[in-house]
Amino acid sequence: MWGGLDEALGVRVQPNAPSSTPPTRDEAATASGTQPAPKRAPFSLFDFFGGLDAALGVSVNPKQPSPSAGAAAQVLHVTPAPTQTLRSVFQPGRTVDNTEPPLVVLVHGLESHSGTWDALMSRFAASKEPSPSFLAVDLRGHGLTPVGEELDFGPATLARDVMACVTAHNASAEKFILVGHSMGARVATRLVADFPNKVSHLVIEDMDARQFDGTKYFGEQWRVNGFDYVKARGFCQSGESIHEVASALVGAAGPGTFQKDRVDGYVARGRVFAAPNGRGFSLIHPLGFALACDTVLVSDDMQLALKKIAVTQGLRDRLDRSNHDVCSIHLWRAPELSGQSSAALAPGEKGGVAWILATIGEHNIHDTVFPNSGHSVHNDAQEAYENALRLLAFTGTPATFEQ
Repeated sequence: MWGGLDEALGVRVQPNAPSSTPPTRDEAATASGTQPAPKRAPFSLFDFFGGLDAALGVSVNPKQPSPSAGAAAQVLHVTPAPTQTLRSVFQPGRTVDNTEPPLVVLVHGLESHSGTWDALMSRFAASKEPSPSFLAVDLRGHGLTPVGEELDFGPATLARDVMACVTAHNASAEKFILVGHSMGARVATRLVADFPNKVSHLVIEDMDARQFDGTKYFGEQWRVNGFDYVKARGFCQSGESIHEVASALVGAAGPGTFQKDRVDGYVARGRVFAAPNGRGFSLIHPLGFALACDTVLVSDDMQLALKKIAVTQGLRDRLDRSNHDVCSIHLWRAPELSGQSSAALAPGEKGGVAWILATIGEHNIHDTVFPNSGHSVHNDAQEAYENALRLLAFTGTPATFEQ
């Protein structure tokens, strides 16, 4: 799967050792020349992974009772799923008094990678104003980070990956500002829920918590058959030419996925590119895409994470009403009338922006619409985004715009 990385990018990616677990039903059916029965039940994060394993980012294995304890003594032994080392880009910040600048961690969305933040980081680097430090990551199955174990893939594990990467870079152990765009906002929200004392401000960029309906993007066949995981596993990110890689990417996760015009857009934006030696490479991986859709976007995990955050903040408020140590949440979204926003007010609908505001409470959340922006607010409204992020990082002041 990762063949060609050495030649394409001058890096070495060690593939995972073959698993000794039995093949899935789809794999067995493919090997025997038969097709699995087409069906798709409503997605459940617990059913999809056979229990708590990925829902909580852990592997749950029963501990065997001692011979003298009897069968009733069986208990659960909980082991956290291993974290994946993430490819990341670090940009040091600067302050006027040479003190340690705040750290901003940037988490990309679906069909993306850390490079989506390049323009924003370049603006800060070129400015004479103070700048926070930046850490931009490639999530599992995105950019240059391998997928890892499929059964470990889920919001909690992705969040733990990011936290492990932050810990390696944040020597001061000070709280950091966490920015998540689109699907990355769901991972970021889970991180704040699971690590409540690590983040000072959470920016949720153009994403609500409603459960994703893939039929709007992939057609009715997705509801019946889902993604073609066998085909997605077979995709190779590198090839002899950019044309070869782009052609292989079309439909690489099943019917309706990665349509040609969308792949052409990847090429135009450098997400599928030609290396200096002429070989092609894709920063989009169909397997990571399918897993992220099925475990992060289709699930209700962001709703559960927000409820957990609300409970944690509520307990702290009751214990100390003067406590300013809670993580403040900032919704930075595109205007709904733009037709490009993925954060709809959706009154009365669970997971919509109105639901998020009511769940968290007005004291700890700030809702800001960036004028003249689309779904990628950080790229569509660069100057406004830069100013808002600098103000938030250094003073904690929420973004506001005159109506």
